[in-house]
Amino acid sequence: MELWKWELRKIWRPGILAAILLLGAVYYWMFPQFYIEYFCNGPYAEAQFTLASDWVARYGPTLEQAERAELDGQLAEELDAFAQQIAAIPEAVAAGLTDYEAVLSFRENYLDGTQEHGGEADMDVEALLYRVYSGTSWYRIEVLTDVMEAYDTQAERRTQAVSNRREAGQPEAMVRREAELASSEMAHSLLPSSVKHSTQEYGKDLAVWCVLSIVLLLSPTLVRDRLRNTRSLQWASRRGRAILSTQMGTALLSALMLTIVNLTIYAVPFLAQGPLRFAACGLDGIWEWGTPWFDWSYGTYLLVLVGLLLALSLGAAGLTVFLSQYSGSYIAMLLKAVPLFVAVGVVLGSWLLDRPFTFRPLWDGYGPWVPKGAEAVAAAVLLALGLGLCALACRRQRKREL
Repeated sequence: MELWKWELRKIWRPGILAAILLLGAVYYWMFPQFYIEYFCNGPYAEAQFTLASDWVARYGPTLEQAERAELDGQLAEELDAFAQQIAAIPEAVAAGLTDYEAVLSFRENYLDGTQEHGGEADMDVEALLYRVYSGTSWYRIEVLTDVMEAYDTQAERRTQAVSNRREAGQPEAMVRREAELASSEMAHSLLPSSVKHSTQEYGKDLAVWCVLSIVLLLSPTLVRDRLRNTRSLQWASRRGRAILSTQMGTALLSALMLTIVNLTIYAVPFLAQGPLRFAACGLDGIWEWGTPWFDWSYGTYLLVLVGLLLALSLGAAGLTVFLSQYSGSYIAMLLKAVPLFVAVGVVLGSWLLDRPFTFRPLWDGYGPWVPKGAEAVAAAVLLALGLGLCALACRRQRKREL
């Protein structure tokens, strides 16, 4: 146990921790902080989030047909409120805008005229429309009408999607899954698209940071031992000859601890935005966001993402400490650490957290379709590779002569 404590102290050095903390703060400010500040990016997304929150509290995770009928009455109330709100805007009254339909007609005529004149905007009209949008329940009405239309046409769109996939020659498993979702209980889930998008982008940034922080933490440890020529001292005793196993174990334990810290720190601002109010909602739903392979709720999905991040982090840790023992200097380790971070963090980490377990091409809209559960297989292979190489290195070390 004392040996484990000593090796942990060698890894968790104040200088390394200070560098990780400073770089982590800069990284958070540059990348994931955007998806917290703009968790609902824009007034339309904010209205969508607010309305969906109310509906989940009132109706539960899905919107049934009888509950859909109540939205007609809610829309009528919003239209009445809009008429009262716009009457308090002098510029709108002067332009003859007295209700929602009048604004729609006015905007359509303005856009048609703008197109006829080469796209030149009238800044006075733009300012008036912005004043109407920001001073009324315009976006709530927009969300309501979009939801009602999407709900009423969802069965037709699902049927068409099945037909389109079959005609395009896509894998039969995808066609069957699309048909299955058409009658799924979660077909009318109320999970907002803004929550799905923010989860996706925030998770991708978190995956990259988990790998980067682990590479920074673990890379110097075994290199420092080689530079100080401590191996011969360690091999002077029977217990010291097994030191590599202890070093590998403490490195993996340290990676697990750091990943838990990263997940906790990142979870606090994320959960403060209120996404867990949709924990019981299915991934598929009124606001489409790719087609999920599994009938998971959003809460279950978050736990699955945590599992992917843990596997990614431990796999990266195993590869890092394995490469570290074959580096005779910090420069040599740096030349290994940078490609490792790019391959495992930037490439694989971003890919794993980019709408995992949904229908998607292999990379950025190109390549073959990713099979069902491929993300779990990729994470398991990485984890097995990292741990397997560590075990192989320990086995070889025990058989080597001094």
